[in-house]
Amino acid sequence: MDITLLRTFSTTRRIKTGAWSRLQPVFLNGVSPCMDACPASIDVPKLFHLFLEGREREAALLLLKYNPFPSITGRVCPHPCQDSCNRGEMDGAVEIRAIERVLGDIILEEKIFPPKGAFQGPSVAVVGSGPAGLSAAWYLSMGGMDVTVFERERAPGGVLSWGIPAFRLDREIVTENLRRLEEIGVEIVTDYTISPEDLSELHCRYQGVLIATGLGRSRTLHVRGVEHAWQGLNLLKGYHLEGTLPPGERAVVIGGGNVAVDVARVLVHEGRKTTLVCVEPRDEMPAIPQEIQEAQEEGIDLLDSYGLEEVVVRDGMVAGVRIGRVCIVGEEDRMKQVAFVDNVRDEVPCDLVVLAVGQEPEEGWEEGDATFVAGDLLMGPGTVAGAIASGRDVALKLVATLQGRSFEGVRATLWERDHYEVITFQDLNPSYFVPLPPGEVKDRAGAMREAERCFSCGYCNACGNCWIFCPDVAIIMESAPQLDPDHCKGCGICATECPRGVIYMREKGC
Repeated sequence: MDITLLRTFSTTRRIKTGAWSRLQPVFLNGVSPCMDACPASIDVPKLFHLFLEGREREAALLLLKYNPFPSITGRVCPHPCQDSCNRGEMDGAVEIRAIERVLGDIILEEKIFPPKGAFQGPSVAVVGSGPAGLSAAWYLSMGGMDVTVFERERAPGGVLSWGIPAFRLDREIVTENLRRLEEIGVEIVTDYTISPEDLSELHCRYQGVLIATGLGRSRTLHVRGVEHAWQGLNLLKGYHLEGTLPPGERAVVIGGGNVAVDVARVLVHEGRKTTLVCVEPRDEMPAIPQEIQEAQEEGIDLLDSYGLEEVVVRDGMVAGVRIGRVCIVGEEDRMKQVAFVDNVRDEVPCDLVVLAVGQEPEEGWEEGDATFVAGDLLMGPGTVAGAIASGRDVALKLVATLQGRSFEGVRATLWERDHYEVITFQDLNPSYFVPLPPGEVKDRAGAMREAERCFSCGYCNACGNCWIFCPDVAIIMESAPQLDPDHCKGCGICATECPRGVIYMREKGC
């Protein structure tokens, strides 16, 4: 290098300071904890980035790549994404579910649909129209398949229509999502029962079959008098499809999951005095914590860590339940195994007992050639969001199979990431974020304000911080920052100042 260059008053751009460095920064997008925790693997940072840039339609189309029914999950998902949100380390997690609900409603209102695949595939049958079956139908149809959904009930939707109370999920939202499926060409046939014995006939009519019948049979307990108890699923189905409830003014619901809480809330909304009895401690109940809290606020008595010993029957009528303190000693076939801790038993007077202690398949379905299984039938009891994701994944796998290619999974297919390490709060630079607690999200404006709280963990949203701080002007800002290696001397200021943990210092050539 000509030393006289260092003595000139001309621009330092003439000096290639990059030749001096041993290290240089690399820009690597990683995985945010909300993405990792989301049952549908939604790319939340990219979604919010598009939304905040005013690219609302692009944001909506990105969301639909992961989840065809965000207006539903935005209301009923237990939002594990928020439990994992790094913003919770500062001033409260971002209200991701509420933003998803707003975007989902925008999709419905503005009738936003992604383009359908050009591939004109064969006909495919989907058995079951719950969240997994409907999700599968959506992605099969978007993949160019001719899709028919078979539902044994008179109304489609599965648990979306008859399992989740309307005060949690407005029926008009379900109806509108069903309408969207019909608009993309999915045929839904109701009041049509298909059993495993019908598979061979189904394969004669369709080149692919996907089973998503869920877990339609309630489990029971082997205790005295249990034959006088109602099953939770049957109660919900009768209430939502027929408008009927079993008689009784004082009810005891046995169970600690979402079905049990939904049953208890339906009963208390109908004026029944209701007690919820579950074997789990309060903080270990599998139901959504927010729903448990709302149930208690509505007046439901919760007796946690209690087990049922007997349904008390007198003169052929339910008179109460005998319960005692229990501890959980194990689990077998997804059923908690408990032991009474002492000989003390309490009798709770009631004239209606409802069991909601788990579900199981009604029939034995098996995967085979061109037969795929999705949803709770595949994974066991789960959430609506999990069932939707399962239906999507299995449908995309079926589309790939029928097209003669392999499917690597949604994360590999849709996540535009350079590495799959989950970004922690310690990887961020919180100095650049002003403390701001979560706000109420009711509309677009509220969703925009809340989305601005997102750290964008591990995802470069072109904030320009690296460009501002670079002393050698070695960062070129375009749609995303680019490195000018001729002038980067590897000082590492950009990596230190990056708010989102996307810049790493590496040895040259590594």
